[in-house]
Amino acid sequence: MKKRLIFLITVLLSLFVAGCKYDFILPVPEVPVTGDVSFATQVAPIFSTGGKCTSCHKPGGQSPDFTAGAAYTSIVPALVNTGTPAQSMIYTFPGPTTATHTWKKLSAGEAAIILQWITQGAKNN
Repeated sequence: MKKRLIFLITVLLSLFVAGCKYDFILPVPEVPVTGDVSFATQVAPIFSTGGKCTSCHKPGGQSPDFTAGAAYTSIVPALVNTGTPAQSMIYTFPGPTTATHTWKKLSAGEAAIILQWITQGAKNN
């Protein structure tokens, strides 16, 4: 009886371990941001695509409001520091490596676009 139990546990454990699979996720190469960054066509869509930010940050939801009509006035000047762009809350809070916002994070490419936009003066263009 004891040998059967040990055999059964060994078989079940082997099946469990054999059923595990790890897919390696390769990093996506970051495309450098060049030229002028447009808030309307490059930055604002980062917040609304797939409800990444606008699922919570919307009218009647959490502040700031990241919906299309209110995003710029909610972000600038409260979350942007043009003097030291890398310390801007809109860049660091959901950033891919510095995120304190654990729910949704920016990808490296999205963070690069936002940082470049802030570096260029955070214009409403």
